[in-house]
Amino acid sequence: MLQAVIFDLDGTLLDTEPDFTLVLNQQLAKHGKPPVPSSSVRKFVSAGAGAIVQQGFGLALADPQNQELLQEFLTLYSEQIPQTRATLFDDIDLLIATLVENGISWGIMTNKHRRFSEPLLAKFENFATSGSLVCPDDVGVGKPDPAGIVRACQQLGVEPANAIYVGDHPRDIEAAIRAGMPGVAVGWGYLPEQPPLTQWGAELVVNNAQELMRWCLQSFDQR
Repeated sequence: MLQAVIFDLDGTLLDTEPDFTLVLNQQLAKHGKPPVPSSSVRKFVSAGAGAIVQQGFGLALADPQNQELLQEFLTLYSEQIPQTRATLFDDIDLLIATLVENGISWGIMTNKHRRFSEPLLAKFENFATSGSLVCPDDVGVGKPDPAGIVRACQQLGVEPANAIYVGDHPRDIEAAIRAGMPGVAVGWGYLPEQPPLTQWGAELVVNNAQELMRWCLQSFDQR
């Protein structure tokens, strides 16, 4: 019985890569490095800001510069959010409106920290109807740990078995399963090259937001 839909943020609801590419190239220029194309940044968005910086500067994982450059990158990103270039993925606005119109609760559980998530979400009126926002600093851990998804369910007033979690990365599906709910994998966003989407263990794979919308309505009608 579907009562709620919980979403990942970056790569699922919002295409945030343009901001990350802009900020990384500003930082690279500051350090006398050549710019990188958006296609390169896109590969690492789901792995987090640390991976974006590491790959952009071509540093080894253990390089001591990583942490200092990461903090600089996060400061620049925070300054970019007020004029964000992020956009909703196709038909996400329709999906959210349809969930609300049909009385299906929805919320967001993201690995993006709250100091970035809140001001970014405030730039999009579509997110005003969200009943939950859970960030890793709220529960002390990020995905694939299920704690954030469980907290989102508590905020929405639903049992995990009556909700789904929607994301664009294998850790999203792992977190959903560990939380006791179906995981839905989307065919857009920042999908890793491996493993393939069909091997994530998702209950459902959807190619677009309208497909997810139809599935949600069918599941809701079966109550």
